Amino acid sequence: MPSTRPLLRPVLAALLTVTMLLAPALLAGAASPASAAAPASPAAPAAPSAPSEGGDSAVDLTLTSLDPTSLAPGGTLTARVRVTNTSEESLDAASLELRTRSSRVTDRAQLSQWEGLTGPDTAGEPVASSDPTVIAPGDSATLQIRVPAEDLGFSGESYLWGTRRISLTLSTSDGPQDAIRTFVVWRPEGASGSITESVLLPMTGTDPGAAAADPSAYADSAASGHLASLQALAAREDVDWWLDPQLLDPPRLAIAEEGDPQTTNGDAAAEYAVPETAQAIASTLQDAVGSRTVLAMPYARTDLAGLREGGATDLADAADALGRDTWQESGIVLRSRAVGIPGDEVTADALDEAAAAGADTVIVPSTSVREDPGSAVTPSSIGTYEATGATGSGRDLRVLAPDPELSAEFASLDGSTDPELVTQRMLAETATIASEYSQAPRHLLISPDPEAALDAEAAGTALDALDEAPWLTRGTTDALLSAAEQDAVTTNPSTSGDDLYALGAIDAATVAPSAESEDGTWTRTDPADVAATDVEPALARRLQDLWGELDTLGAVMEDDAALDGPRLEVLSAASEHWGSAADSSARADLAESAVADLTGAISVVPTSGYNLISDSAGVPITVKNSLDTPITVRIAVSSDRPIVRVGEQPVVTVPARGQIDKTVPVEAIANGTVTLSVQLTSDPDAEDAPDGGAQALTSTSEVPLTVNPAWENWTTLLLVIGMGALVVVGVARARRTGSSHRAPAVHGPEDPVVLARTGRSEPTTEPLPPTADDADDAETHPDPTTETGDEAAAAAEDPEQKEERP
Repeated sequence: MPSTRPLLRPVLAALLTVTMLLAPALLAGAASPASAAAPASPAAPAAPSAPSEGGDSAVDLTLTSLDPTSLAPGGTLTARVRVTNTSEESLDAASLELRTRSSRVTDRAQLSQWEGLTGPDTAGEPVASSDPTVIAPGDSATLQIRVPAEDLGFSGESYLWGTRRISLTLSTSDGPQDAIRTFVVWRPEGASGSITESVLLPMTGTDPGAAAADPSAYADSAASGHLASLQALAAREDVDWWLDPQLLDPPRLAIAEEGDPQTTNGDAAAEYAVPETAQAIASTLQDAVGSRTVLAMPYARTDLAGLREGGATDLADAADALGRDTWQESGIVLRSRAVGIPGDEVTADALDEAAAAGADTVIVPSTSVREDPGSAVTPSSIGTYEATGATGSGRDLRVLAPDPELSAEFASLDGSTDPELVTQRMLAETATIASEYSQAPRHLLISPDPEAALDAEAAGTALDALDEAPWLTRGTTDALLSAAEQDAVTTNPSTSGDDLYALGAIDAATVAPSAESEDGTWTRTDPADVAATDVEPALARRLQDLWGELDTLGAVMEDDAALDGPRLEVLSAASEHWGSAADSSARADLAESAVADLTGAISVVPTSGYNLISDSAGVPITVKNSLDTPITVRIAVSSDRPIVRVGEQPVVTVPARGQIDKTVPVEAIANGTVTLSVQLTSDPDAEDAPDGGAQALTSTSEVPLTVNPAWENWTTLLLVIGMGALVVVGVARARRTGSSHRAPAVHGPEDPVVLARTGRSEPTTEPLPPTADDADDAETHPDPTTETGDEAAAAAEDPEQKEERP
């Protein structure tokens, strides 16, 4: 709702009268309840109280509560302050004093100035005081003040609603000691000014790679640290998410049964699973998403633009694809892909690079895209930018421009600040913005820095207070984006209607870096002072090479669970989280060590050498796999000289924690000595083979090979000649030895006794009796050596003839 503009003529007359009446008091610099009854001109605010003189305070003051969120006539302001005596002496007559400044805050810079004052506030008489008490050294006490609204002297006119400054000063018998300066929002009945606000909460770890690089620290954060706070805040319905998909995709790590730890150095293959703490975070986020607006953060907050600028386009594409796959698997509906740019790095070129990296929304502080950040009316946190330049895509970027002061205050709710003071400052900031004159509606975005380690309780208290504030209407980030997409915006705050008063179209000349100044306000800085923060080109290429090695390993592994951790370490080394190149390099070193351990687990067992003495033979190669999963690799063998021809390169599957022997056929062409180079590569014909063909897995191992295929023929010839000579010698010897014993050609029965003893054949000395068969045989087949009667007679007549007969 727009703030109501009062009729000018009556108001000016009243202000003139009041000024004349209060001139002496104003000149004296006193601020009393009587003078506070009349409104002061916004152009002439009351002078702030001077800081106390003297040394450090001996007390510690903490604002524990300030109620109500919105103070109206008839209400009661209640303040509680815990006082701790840090001195060595008692605090006598310790009481709390409340003072106010009646003028309405119309300039947000006054808020920072007021909070920046130190020491007790002694300007004017206190409106109220608490009962005095004694606080012993080292003790604490809670002091309370209750003041009716009418005693504060604020104007009851509805159009003068807004932020008022108050102080709570501790006073003792020794005088004022210290003070808390804060704010209260005065909102009389009939006040109508309001704005819409939404909170975009970065959902990411303070170290996006901790789940792999430091699992114990990650578990501690999930149990009671930053990640635990994120889970608690994620369940709230009044926040939208700018979500890192890595939280939905935790890495699988090696696990072991309790009491029997498994390590990668043991014989048993380790099992891999997502740790319970990481899985719980992913489940919590998926269950709590509901219908809220979700913007996608780059996976592990990877600096996609920096990688592309550094020449690591493949790695940037891999990170982008990993994020897309995670979103698809999670089932979460994304509203936009958003890239955040820190205020001191915002330039037109940075916006162009974000567009080239694939973002359709950029998140930058509003001071970086407003020509006049100190203008009287704060616009809505949305605009559009047409990406141009050498790296731009020529399309419109939606620019989400969170309020930097409010976002910084919210980010300070990390447990190290006074949450009640921060909450009151946020209420004061939003009330001051809402009380600005604007006919057009406005929608403000609050988004803390992703590096902020929010405390769930403190942040929850602040969010509850914002929900209670009557000048704030809860909105969504989706509504802001829709206004830009539908061009439902105006750049004139006096335009009535439903169009948001917003940044509108942002040109390159308007874009500039901005940063927080010493007084707490945000101002634009010189673009020439922007330091280069992109990933260094050498580091970008180094990380891309490591990612390529992991891709090659994944192509040969049956289960690539062991690669989850190193992959996250590689991407997190290019994360926007790191504040220096040294930190990025340290994470890259950790990733490189993990990759080296994995690649070193696959090897070729070295050998002393082989001799090839035939035309062809199989050279045995031993492949060892120390990974926790089977691998399928190709054995690539080559020769440094063309005197051998290597046959088909075999593809083998090696079991987990095992080895396998495989022969590679080699054909000899000529004699000589060669060196065989053996290397394991991925199988280029596999379904999930990386682009570019076979990729090397190991370094080259050299195997000496002596080649002499003629040896086979000469050896065979020598063996044949030798066998032939042995046969000839044996036959000759047998003939020689056998003739001296068997020459007589003895006929007749052999003597069995001599034959058995000596192996010589001699006739028996005992005649055998003839048998009937012998007689018949003699008649049928007469013995040719037996002489017939005629032959005997002839032999008698011619003895020489008998001698010649054989």
